Parts: sequence; structure tokens; C-alpha cells
Amino acid sequence: MAAAMVTVTATALGTGQAVASPAAQATRAAAGVASAAQTAKLPKGFLLNEAKMDGPRRPWERLKLSNSLKKPLEVNPCGHRTARDGRGASRTFTYLAETVYRSEQVVLYPSERAAKAAMRSVRADLARCGSGGRGHERYSYRWKSTGIGDEALRIGGFFFENRSRSVVVRRGSAIAVYVRTGLVTKSLPVSQFGPLIKDARTMTAKLCRLPGVCG
Repeated sequence: MAAAMVTVTATALGTGQAVASPAAQATRAAAGVASAAQTAKLPKGFLLNEAKMDGPRRPWERLKLSNSLKKPLEVNPCGHRTARDGRGASRTFTYLAETVYRSEQVVLYPSERAAKAAMRSVRADLARCGSGGRGHERYSYRWKSTGIGDEALRIGGFFFENRSRSVVVRRGSAIAVYVRTGLVTKSLPVSQFGPLIKDARTMTAKLCRLPGVCG
């Protein structure tokens, strides 16, 4: 990417220092954000479930770990095939065994603003694609705000043969997602989301140990 040409105006001070114009300061801040996006990384073993990749498993269990930046958020009611949210790093752990599905996902964004936009997109998708289908393909989602991190949702997915529970939390410039199949009722009581909320709280604390995530 070619660097933008910027004219910097400065006022000389008695000490020989200079003060950059607001435009120059904004440009430098943007450059810092771009640099952060390029260097954002998730350390090996960062996910709470990542160690399970090296553990024992039964023949019918399928575990996968992906660092793809194109993998959509695990809460994806509109069925987006690829992510296009400007993320800097992403890691997704998935577990599948017959009708049981569990996942953990952490996404780092280049700024808090970008992470907030991603959360708005989750809410918009739930509102736009929160129900549909007919007969055996009918589905619906319900969601409520949850007191974790800077903003969070607990979400129930209702399908013909299964149900799912999800927690999506934003902390600073990062988003974490936890998903499990299993019992959930339409009132979405917190008690039914206990393990996911516990994991989400643990992860929000870990996220703040990464440089630049929590400011």
C-alpha cells in the first residue's frame, strides 16, 4: 500500500520542539492502528480449549483448529461464507461428535472501533435472519444482553432436531465466541449458559494481557 502524502504544519516552541497539526496527529494514529493490525497475533495455546488438540480422542470425535481470517464468526445466522471485517488475527476451535457441537473462537481487530462494528453486525444479522425456513428446516434465534466484558450477548438457537447456546463478548478490540449444543429455553435463563459465561469471563481477562487489546 502506498503511503499517503501528508503535509505537516508545526509551530516552533521556545525549547526547539514542534507541535504537529491535528491532521498529522490523526495520520500518525491511523498508522499506529495499521501497524497493530499487521502485528496482531494470538500466542500458541491461547484458546481455553486449544490443548485438547493434543489430547486423546474417540474415533467419532472430530477436533479442528483454524487460524483462517476468512472464517465467519461462529454465531452466523445469515450464513455468511467468508468474513470481511478487517480482522488482524483469528483462531477457532471446533469439536463435533454425532449431534454434539462445541466451539471457541477469538478474533483480534485493528481497533476497538472495528470490534464494535463487528458486534453491531452480529446484532444486525440476528435481527435480519433471526427466523426462517419451513417444516424440518425451520429455525429461530433469541438473544439478550449479558454483563461480560464491554458488551456481550447470550443467544439461543432453536432448530428442528437440536438447540444451541452461544455467548459473544467484546473486550476492547477483540471478540470471543463460545457455542454449545444442548438444552435452552426461549427465556434464555443465565443458568443455562453457565459454562459458556464462565469461559467468556476467563477469556476477557486473558485478552487484556495481549498488547493493545484493552487500551
